[in-house]
Amino acid sequence: MTPPQESSPGSYSLLIFLFGLFLLVSPFASWWMGALLPWYFPFALWLMIIVLTAVLARRLVHRNDP
Repeated sequence: MTPPQESSPGSYSLLIFLFGLFLLVSPFASWWMGALLPWYFPFALWLMIIVLTAVLARRLVHRNDP
């Protein structure tokens, strides 16, 4: 039986990219663009993606410290 492998930073980056793609480009985006949302909503989505990336990057750096 092989031991479980740790996730690499590349896999986290790919997941965040796909999440951003889903939010900003998919048919889901047409729905929230048509809704009566505040003007800053797309910027809030970008901020959420950036914060998620920063949190994961910080977590990976702390995990790799000896």
